[in-house]
Amino acid sequence: MPLKTSSRWIAPLAGLLALSGSAIAVRAEPLPAPPVTQASPKPNYTVPARRPAHIVRQDTGASLSALFDSVSGNQAKVLNEMGGLTVSMNNDIADAVEAYYAQPKAKLIWVDGKGPTPKAAQALSLLKQADDWGLNAGDYAVAPPQGGDRAKALAEFEASLSAKMLMFLQDNFRGRIDPNKLSNYYDFKRKPVDLKGTIAQLSATPDLMVVFDRLLPSNPKFAQLAAELHYLRTSGQGGDSAVNINKVIVAMEEMRWLPQEFPERYVFINQPAYMAYYYENSTLTLSMKAVIGQQDHQTNFFDASIKTVEFNPDWGVPQSIIRNEMLPHLKRDPAYLDKEGYVVSVKGKTMPSAKVDWSQPLENIGVVQPPGADNALGQLKILFPNSHDIYMHDTPARGKFASQDRMFSHGCVRLENPKAMAAAVLKTSVEFVDQQIADGAKKDMPVPEQVPVYVSYFTAWPTDDGVVHYFDDIYGRDAETLTAISATTASRAES
Repeated sequence: MPLKTSSRWIAPLAGLLALSGSAIAVRAEPLPAPPVTQASPKPNYTVPARRPAHIVRQDTGASLSALFDSVSGNQAKVLNEMGGLTVSMNNDIADAVEAYYAQPKAKLIWVDGKGPTPKAAQALSLLKQADDWGLNAGDYAVAPPQGGDRAKALAEFEASLSAKMLMFLQDNFRGRIDPNKLSNYYDFKRKPVDLKGTIAQLSATPDLMVVFDRLLPSNPKFAQLAAELHYLRTSGQGGDSAVNINKVIVAMEEMRWLPQEFPERYVFINQPAYMAYYYENSTLTLSMKAVIGQQDHQTNFFDASIKTVEFNPDWGVPQSIIRNEMLPHLKRDPAYLDKEGYVVSVKGKTMPSAKVDWSQPLENIGVVQPPGADNALGQLKILFPNSHDIYMHDTPARGKFASQDRMFSHGCVRLENPKAMAAAVLKTSVEFVDQQIADGAKKDMPVPEQVPVYVSYFTAWPTDDGVVHYFDDIYGRDAETLTAISATTASRAES
């Protein structure tokens, strides 16, 4: 069950260790790491822009009340001092902090007229636990009020703690880094955080857990990863613990890019594990081997929704395959595609491949492999529309599933048992699937309800028995993520 109570913050690791159970009893060692090919990086990870917050206080008449109330007077002095601060923070956080403290009726959240409140102590205690959740506690450190000018010191502490709390909550909800800036292999719509609403809620609630429980990851697999991280750091065991610690930290970051909780019904593909899984009622009901993209045709990391199963599909050959793989054959034998059973068309007109002028722009030429026993997509494909033209499908090359490292496709995901997966998403039987295939006709069948699919990349992942397993970083993506995390931390240390 999801760990979503305030007790996980009061005694976080105790609850996580209890939840993970066998996660610390059995260890799954990683295989020896082979040489990896780096993902196609974008030139340097671009960290979020930062600037000093400029709080413009409006005259609220508080000075008159201060004549009769020393507490209000001290608080008014702190609020007024916020106008001269130069506390640096991310642009979006600065916008929220400025908007909150500029309100005529703004109230201090973390200090009173004398010093930090118990609420501030609670917040600081939680920020210090950031390392336990795969973050960097140094990113959220807030210095205690210092200096001779007490009101100015309290104002700086107030603004700093508000900024760090917003950053901490935002990082936990959607991750520290924007995966879309890592390389072209990531495709996520970043989860929005209402920072202005969040700081207002931090001010209004006497118990910070109300805000934390709304924004922090509640997926039980995230809790298992957190428990594993604690285990690795305290035990020094678990294979190459330094490497595995980084894999767990990356996995926890990646989980924040996905929904806060998984739905009851979904398909999960983990590329480094070369596996595909189907969940029904939040229970694993089907698992199978998968073949993923070659090093130079890597499978993307994204999520989508399964909408259609296509039986007896034809295969429209991508132009990149025509250019790189078919043209060399055609130079040797212009009738190559005819002999292989492909249908070639030029500007929509079908003609033999031997009569095609292959020097013309390939955009004019279509190559299609008709349905049949030799079709590259096998007997069916499972479609989830996405900008990468990736889908799951059958394959006549069944021997590839016996390989340990299953990187053979041009980016799509081949399934060991595609009929079972098709039956699952269609909510029917394998016998029904066989019937649809039997007549040999191409047909599309919509699924009765769309099924979320997560085409993911986790080199550390908890299986349903609670054990965290480790996999080779086959595409070299973890290093890119860790570099971006380091760059983000470095930018936050700048004033």
